[in-house]
Amino acid sequence: MFDPLPTQSWNYETAAHLLNRAAFGGTPEEVESVRKQGLAATLRHLLDETVEAANIPAPAWAHPENIKEQRMEIRAAKEEGGEAIDKMKEFRRRQGENLLDLRRWWLERLATTPAPLLEKMTLFWHGHFATSAEKVQNGYWMWLQNDTLRRHALGNFVTLTKAMSRDPAMMIYLDLQQSRREHPNENWARELMELFTVGIGNYSENDIRESARAFTGYRVDMTNQQFRFAPRQRDDGAKNFMGKTGDLSGDEIIDILARQPACSKFIARKLWRFFADDEPSPQIVDALAARIRGHNYEIRPVLREMFSSAQFYARGALRSQIKSPVQYLVQTTKLLATDLPAPAVAQNAMRQMGQILFAPPNVKGWDGGKSWVSTSTLLFRYNFANYLINGDAMRPAGDRGKQKGADLGFRRGARMAEIPPRAPLDVARIIPAELRDKPNDLVAHLCQRLFGTPGPEKERTAFIGFLEKRRPDTSDQAMRELLHLMMSTPQFQLT
Repeated sequence: MFDPLPTQSWNYETAAHLLNRAAFGGTPEEVESVRKQGLAATLRHLLDETVEAANIPAPAWAHPENIKEQRMEIRAAKEEGGEAIDKMKEFRRRQGENLLDLRRWWLERLATTPAPLLEKMTLFWHGHFATSAEKVQNGYWMWLQNDTLRRHALGNFVTLTKAMSRDPAMMIYLDLQQSRREHPNENWARELMELFTVGIGNYSENDIRESARAFTGYRVDMTNQQFRFAPRQRDDGAKNFMGKTGDLSGDEIIDILARQPACSKFIARKLWRFFADDEPSPQIVDALAARIRGHNYEIRPVLREMFSSAQFYARGALRSQIKSPVQYLVQTTKLLATDLPAPAVAQNAMRQMGQILFAPPNVKGWDGGKSWVSTSTLLFRYNFANYLINGDAMRPAGDRGKQKGADLGFRRGARMAEIPPRAPLDVARIIPAELRDKPNDLVAHLCQRLFGTPGPEKERTAFIGFLEKRRPDTSDQAMRELLHLMMSTPQFQLT
């Protein structure tokens, strides 16, 4: 069903669409560069030039520790009437700081990476194999999982799924490390089928029980924070799973699941929803599933065909997707040519908008689509846009801490020291001086930058009218007010 995009259809609009969906947007200069480069060459860059980008140095603190030894120290202090509470508080404080730094680390990668599709796919898999630090409570394990997702992001889905079954963060999140031959834990086995491979309705309760038996013996070594296999805890009896009988291993369970037609359809639907359209047709799902099976679950060639298809650039798909909070944060700072906000501000912004990295709401991950916007999240987006544009400049000096916390949705009692001052946006970076007193040209320029299109006529007229009323004021502040007005529209929430 997939038809190649006709050569004459590759233009500024379709180039912008590709950068919006396969990356985190692009400036007008970047979009024009991609247009000139051509679709095939752009896809080669996005899909193939990723080896070095995958080898990202870890944060300085992200290294294995002897968790067993730390727990023994806390237990000993408790038994001796010592400072066990202080030790536990220190441990939790350090983990909280590490997690905040991990979010900073990944956001900076998302914003600056030379391989944006690799990071976009890592984000996709993070939502697919959803794991929360709130239960894992260890920054190193969350970093390790992120690193694993990135290394397999454009590779083989089956291989990635097997890696996730041995991932310490996932094992702790779904209690797999507690599973033993006498009492197999079914959490991982159930979610493996329901949320990671074939979907609801394509397995039985007996399949869950038999699969759980196959994954017994998987353990996390608390002395080095790595996966280990405990053969004495493995159930080596015969299992009957989806019509296959034998001493099946965990890897063999995953292989059997991948051979089910429902698996390729399940992954196809999630890929199309993430990159193209919230409601893919059955025909689209079937066509993409066929390509997934045809490429033996290798993701890179599947994405190449998807991004090369005319269906991906269909008129109804352009500018139709609501920006996820992470997309909003990264793409907005790119379009404004400004820095990411401070880590504490960025973390809180993600929380207020409904997508905080390393803390999905549940094992299902984020629903996405229309769930990203509500009355409260839209209001926060408008306030946050104001913060990115105006920083602290618009607030009385004596009241900045209180007002800033309110505007950015910080919880009562949040330390204002965690919200560092932010300078107003340097508008000269994105608004040429010669356009300031030319309302029509200025609005056209900013619509192209912020929306990727000329924008609806009604909104363009309102923006021009705003500038006309401000004449002869063409100050930086007038420009910032225009930017905030444009970013407080439904159009800016779409990508």
